[in-house]
Amino acid sequence: MKIEIVTMAALLAAMLAVPSQASAPRERTPQPAASLLLAQARGDASCKLDGRNVPQGTTYCDQGSLMRCSARGGWEKTGKSC
Repeated sequence: MKIEIVTMAALLAAMLAVPSQASAPRERTPQPAASLLLAQARGDASCKLDGRNVPQGTTYCDQGSLMRCSARGGWEKTGKSC
């Protein structure tokens, strides 16, 4: 009985450790949209701009190209100059 309790405690500890590793902070580099961002594609997505979140559809000029916050929560080039 004691072995079963120890085994269950070890499995529970391992299961609790997995989500915390998956949500570790990442470098601020452009990456493909993560599954979490895809789940927000109903109009709730936002993008980071100057340390704040802006809603999808927001545009800004970056090095002569117009960038738009997409429904996936990432910045995409619109192909227009500004």
